[in-house]
Amino acid sequence: MKDYRRLLIAVAGVLALGLGPSLAQPVTQQDVSGNECWNVGQGPGGPSVGALCINTVRNGAALALISGSGAATTTVAPGQGVLMWTGAAPTTWTVTTPSPAFDGQYLVLGTVTTLTTMVTLTAASGQSLATAYSAQTLTAGTSAVWQYSRGTTTWYRIR
Repeated sequence: MKDYRRLLIAVAGVLALGLGPSLAQPVTQQDVSGNECWNVGQGPGGPSVGALCINTVRNGAALALISGSGAATTTVAPGQGVLMWTGAAPTTWTVTTPSPAFDGQYLVLGTVTTLTTMVTLTAASGQSLATAYSAQTLTAGTSAVWQYSRGTTTWYRIR
């Protein structure tokens, strides 16, 4: 009887060794590109509060390079943080804040080309700007920065 148990254990061991590699999942490198986002909720089983992107988790901001001509308009995507104008200046550049925006979110408008009296920031529906920002000049190499307060649904210019 003991011989059958030993034989059974030996056969099970050989099968386990032989099947292990065939059942194992391949190992892949876990690089983070910076574009990863997850749908997040409030508490277990709570309602979705939108996307949480890796750039927010690692204290970064998604950078979007913007260019064009004529009357340029940009609607900031949720989770987007920095808009950088590149290339020749347009006749106007109108930017609309992201909706939804998360509490404490930064919005940065920067440029590599001087944009003279042509930059306007407008608030998305249900949001407001603490201080109007219309037909403003952004000098090359500078930026304007706002931060969002979800409690007041207001964007405050901080620089």
